[in-house]
Amino acid sequence: MFLDCICGSTTGELGLLGLYINEHNVALINQTLETLTEYSQGPCHENQNCIATHESNGLDIITALLLTDINPLGQRRMDLVLELKNNASKLLLAVTRHGESWRKRERGKDPVQHESSPIEEAASPKEVGLNIYILCHHLAQHNKELAALMKPPPVDGVSGDAALQYYANHTAQIEIVRHDRTIEQIVFPIPEMFEYLTNDTKVRVFHTAERDDQGSKVAAFFEGVDDMFDEMKWQKKLRGQPFLFWVSSHMSIWSQILFNLAVIVNLIVAFFYPFDTDGPARDPGTHLSGLIWAVMLLSAAVAITLPKPSGIRTLIMTVILRLICSAGPQPTLMLLGTATVVLKGVHLLSIMGNAGTFQRSVRQICTDTEIVYHVVHLIFCFLGLSTHSFFFSVLLFDVVYREETLLNVIRSVTRNGRSIVLTAVLALILVYMFSIIGYSSFMSLFHVPY
Repeated sequence: MFLDCICGSTTGELGLLGLYINEHNVALINQTLETLTEYSQGPCHENQNCIATHESNGLDIITALLLTDINPLGQRRMDLVLELKNNASKLLLAVTRHGESWRKRERGKDPVQHESSPIEEAASPKEVGLNIYILCHHLAQHNKELAALMKPPPVDGVSGDAALQYYANHTAQIEIVRHDRTIEQIVFPIPEMFEYLTNDTKVRVFHTAERDDQGSKVAAFFEGVDDMFDEMKWQKKLRGQPFLFWVSSHMSIWSQILFNLAVIVNLIVAFFYPFDTDGPARDPGTHLSGLIWAVMLLSAAVAITLPKPSGIRTLIMTVILRLICSAGPQPTLMLLGTATVVLKGVHLLSIMGNAGTFQRSVRQICTDTEIVYHVVHLIFCFLGLSTHSFFFSVLLFDVVYREETLLNVIRSVTRNGRSIVLTAVLALILVYMFSIIGYSSFMSLFHVPY
């Protein structure tokens, strides 16, 4: 009744807003909306029904607060109007038994705001829009007309409504199975900070997060939340460094090129070692040499006109074959080895730039297993170039790091490493005991030559 009176209505409309809602009483209305939200959240069905079926047309008043232009207050203090609409949208979410969405968002803000000022930030138009979008998404399940409006037809291949497209890209949903075996759909907003989480990190977390006894990866995921949040903050700062950002954004490309180079280098070592240092390799013959030139020119034309990965790979392979035939395998190996060292340094720089390693302490860098792995990889690249070409063979083990199936095979052994070592110790003790018994019982059969 209080909300109905202060808004000047007995029919579910706001009435003369200019006479009732102003700078002096808007705080009181906000407090009322927040109190009603706390009263109905839980979700508490009895309290929600009490608000929805109250004689003062409470839902109509709250909806009018959300949809009506509140003037002249909006002309003078738009921040107060946004805060009012934000609280009204939260109350509607709570009353419609979908309050879990914005409450999850309020909890999700904690790690993002822990470095900001303690003063509470004013509601933004995007925040109000997200709450309204989540409310409409929830109500669209019960109203086909609203569901159709939520998906406007595209115009000229572009989404019909930019705002709807924005909110659709910045919301996600999960399904929760309640104790009574009913499924509740929860729609929640995705903070803009999460846009800075790289695809490589998403794939790595998805593949490396270990399952618990219940087969869930949730526990392992939350163990790395702090690191991912630090990475997102660093990625936001990284946009101000164009060169480092460009190098870091192509991390997967550098990794793919390095693995291909490792395979090619080891093929050269396998087919041509020991190398003939007297001169270039023998001429493969007129026909084969002409075929290599023809394939190289054809692949170059295809790569220029229709740049596809297969055409580019063919061009690179024919160029390498031409180098082997013209300069010899050892100079070609030195050239490819130098390229491997340089690209591995760029790859390491991209990894450190992506993860924000430059702002960590030396101890944190030295204990980062991923950084240590790639540093060791770079050392073997340099050893293969400067010491012996056989060191390049170690680079092929990168296939274990790249492929999830092989990585799981290694984990299946190393996860129970302590049990395997203890089993080996037990076997050694048993062999030792049997050797003592055998020596004591069959001493005469032992002949020790002098």
